[in-house]
Amino acid sequence: MLKLAPEQKIKSDTGDISEIFSSIQGEGILIGQKHLFVRFRSCNIACDYCDEYDKTASRDLSASQVLSDLQALERNAGPHEYVSLTGGEPLVYSGFLKKLLPVLKEQGFRTYLETNGILSRQLEEVISLCDMIAMDIKLPSVTRERSFFLEHEEFLRIAKSKNVFVKMVISKNVLIPEFLTGVNIIARVDKNIPLVLQPKTDLKDNSPEAGAGEFLSSLISLARKELSEVRVIAQMHQWLNIQ
Repeated sequence: MLKLAPEQKIKSDTGDISEIFSSIQGEGILIGQKHLFVRFRSCNIACDYCDEYDKTASRDLSASQVLSDLQALERNAGPHEYVSLTGGEPLVYSGFLKKLLPVLKEQGFRTYLETNGILSRQLEEVISLCDMIAMDIKLPSVTRERSFFLEHEEFLRIAKSKNVFVKMVISKNVLIPEFLTGVNIIARVDKNIPLVLQPKTDLKDNSPEAGAGEFLSSLISLARKELSEVRVIAQMHQWLNIQ
């Protein structure tokens, strides 16, 4: 994964794709489903826990080339429930998505957009062509990035027109006031939007942090005061050692 420089421009005719593959969805409310994955290389932020940050190889592909790869995987390893657009940050490539998404829809693929929930204008450009949105709310005490709460609320107000859920990565260092700010963003937009708490994985041994269970249980209790649906879902693909 490559963090973009502020002045860097992204081409719209092609996408900088690091991987296209078939696997089991390893996180979020569709965990366990078989998906096709299109992983975009670059991102607009660099979270402390990112498991893609040291991956730099990529291919510059057109929409027709991406479609060809997906069709081959669907024939050989299908059926798949969704094409998961992941990263990196797919919305960095919104110009390319405007070319790719119509092609996928024409071929009968459903799309699942995995996003850091920051780039609202770019979401507006492509949301009509997305089927489901998995949106992060980034907590600064976990990501070690700045706060994006204003951007997250604007983004979620746009995303709620689709099937959407919110994910928060949780570590032992999370600050409760930050967590409650994220919860309140969801509640103000729509308390029925599901919230997934994802325990931060230790990248050295692919295990949750010690004592995570009891702490996550207390966070569920706090969040359920404002939201209708809150659950804990760990990263299954880390435990299974799959992509």
